[in-house]
Amino acid sequence: MKTLKSVLSATLQKSVGVAVLAATPLLTMVSVDALAVDGIAPANASPLQPAEQRPDPRRLPGLPQSFIEDYSEITSTMEPSEEQIAEGAKADPAKAFQMAKEMEREAGELNPYAKAMLFQVLGQLYYEREDMPNTIKYFEMVVAQSPNLPVGTEAQFYYFLGQLYAQEENETKAVEYLERWSKMVTMISATQYATLAQIYYGAEQHDKALANMQQAVKMYESEGKVPREEWLSFLRALYFFKEDYKSTLAVVTELVRLYPKMSYWSQLASLYYELGQLDNYYRTMDSMYVMGGLKKENELKGLAGHFIENDAPYKAAKVLDKGINQDKIVEPTATNLELLANSWRLAQETEKALVEMKRAAAKAEDGDLYFNLSRLLFARDEFDASVSAAENALSKGGLSRPDSVYLTIGQAELARNNFDAAIDAFKKASRDKRSQKFASQWITYAEGEKKRQDALKNSDEG
Repeated sequence: MKTLKSVLSATLQKSVGVAVLAATPLLTMVSVDALAVDGIAPANASPLQPAEQRPDPRRLPGLPQSFIEDYSEITSTMEPSEEQIAEGAKADPAKAFQMAKEMEREAGELNPYAKAMLFQVLGQLYYEREDMPNTIKYFEMVVAQSPNLPVGTEAQFYYFLGQLYAQEENETKAVEYLERWSKMVTMISATQYATLAQIYYGAEQHDKALANMQQAVKMYESEGKVPREEWLSFLRALYFFKEDYKSTLAVVTELVRLYPKMSYWSQLASLYYELGQLDNYYRTMDSMYVMGGLKKENELKGLAGHFIENDAPYKAAKVLDKGINQDKIVEPTATNLELLANSWRLAQETEKALVEMKRAAAKAEDGDLYFNLSRLLFARDEFDASVSAAENALSKGGLSRPDSVYLTIGQAELARNNFDAAIDAFKKASRDKRSQKFASQWITYAEGEKKRQDALKNSDEG
């Protein structure tokens, strides 16, 4: 059977809902120690202070021998000693409860100290029955016997009541008892400050919650201990709810340093973005990418876009290529494949750019990507393939500038010495006023080249 101390002295655990901080991370690993952040802002309240000195010891009334005997019988029935167990005794909480209730019926004859001891036992027995209302009732009856009980016992039961009321979600009463408790002790531990912070938060006294949580972390660090992860997480939540993003950032940086989970890296990136620290934001994204922390299409595309904007197209291409062709995170849509192709092209990886541009053009709803492919092939002097891609562009339709496509066909045909086909294409391009002048110049040039070639041919035949 659990003892009163083992049942109630554990630190109260209270969950706090924390808003999810979105993030988007990248490629060059960044050292967290190098991330400069401002310090944590102080709270607008002070942590709960213990008493400067412990209350004087009390003179307590004596306990009648008959009470001591009855009380001992109840406690041994609740939890037999090792010697009693060796003799075959077993714990019988139901019998102990009956005995204690019988004793309570005669409690009017007991002095306050004896009553306090009896009510302690009854409170524990109700706790074992998971009867919280009666547990609290009897523990309150214990402290009601003050000053006829030891100072330590009174302080301990104020603390128990604070925890129990918090568990019952009556944080107002919890705070009341814990503040009474603080006036009777000369020391509050870091763990107790953390408990106080959680209870103050439940009572919607956020500044006091922050002050006590800060004190818990400060005390732990002063002892050379690493602050508990759940404490730092709670502190982060408190600052975030106050919209104090700089202090939130400082705490999250500590979480990343001490407990480097990907969720904390994500929050770090989000906070940098929120605060407009874009260099640190993208450096954090770099680190997350290296650690495999980017699992969403928009994250990878955002990363690639950043690399392109910062003259690092090869990195952009590597991110997109892995996302599309290896990890299958980025959908191989026409738009995404075009972005990959352009990244390879800017990185002067033309062969790879061609492969992806062909895939993109085949998936596109209109012919514009086939036209881009045609221009890319033309730049490589692959004139046959350039003309074929341009014809595919015309066939697919929906072009923003058909005249430009005809100009490319004309230039490719001219390079192949197909003068009639070139002239025909330039004439079609000239129907658009935007290309009329340029197309006319090419027509003149193509006709001149045709005459020159014909003249050479006739000369050779003569």
